[in-house]
Amino acid sequence: MKTDYKKTYKKLKRRVKNYLLENASIVDEVWLLQKELSAARSERLSLIERLMFYEGLEKAAIGQHQYLHESRDHTSKNVTQNQTVMTEKTIQNKFPDIPTLRDKTFPLKLNNILVHSIGEIIPANLNFHTSHWIYPVGYVATRIYAHPRDPRKKCVFTCKILNNAGVPQFQLIPDNDLDGVLFGETANKCHQELLNCIQGSTNESLKVELKPKGEVFFGLSNPKVKSLIMSDVKIKQCTKFKGYILPNDTEMLENNDPTLSFAELQSYLRQ
Repeated sequence: MKTDYKKTYKKLKRRVKNYLLENASIVDEVWLLQKELSAARSERLSLIERLMFYEGLEKAAIGQHQYLHESRDHTSKNVTQNQTVMTEKTIQNKFPDIPTLRDKTFPLKLNNILVHSIGEIIPANLNFHTSHWIYPVGYVATRIYAHPRDPRKKCVFTCKILNNAGVPQFQLIPDNDLDGVLFGETANKCHQELLNCIQGSTNESLKVELKPKGEVFFGLSNPKVKSLIMSDVKIKQCTKFKGYILPNDTEMLENNDPTLSFAELQSYLRQ
């Protein structure tokens, strides 16, 4: 039987054309879905930040009797158990530019960070405090540091503390890079992930390995943040917590440390 090659060719040509049109429509559909997904991710991040912000304010308002533990001996840096309750007026006299939790004047601009929510202390879960640190759930702050993929560029990081099934989850979210979110069960692990990315992305060999300072990077060592946390009545229920050991003046530390300061990191990379 003689094959009609011309007819077969036309049929194949028609099929190829249909496949091309179908493929083009699929590409367009995928592009639209990716665009919608990107918009949904941005909206989700915005909603999460707003939710955590408002939840932090509402939960912070629970502490109606506010006080700040302070040692009568001004040379002592540890918090003692027999300290007296301080009123909001006393707190304001000592730190006039610190809003009390009841004031709800967030975001709070500090030295190198912007605090959006102070969060809530979870005293019943021992994972959320140590002998020298308190990790409030819902804590949100932003700060400027080097971009993990390009250390020469500045990047705004959102620092968060979440409750992941009873275990703290520290997050560092680079601005406009939802796929580059850094996680860690401790502040140091999360900060180390960022430093590893920076060390891996630079072409220059670093003389000394950068050591993480997670709590400082998240802003938990800031004296005003510590004062706000200490003013929560739940602090007495944190059985492991013995008091902060870092000095209140961390500004010099942050400004001269390449793991915390963008400007100092640039000088460090040029060495």
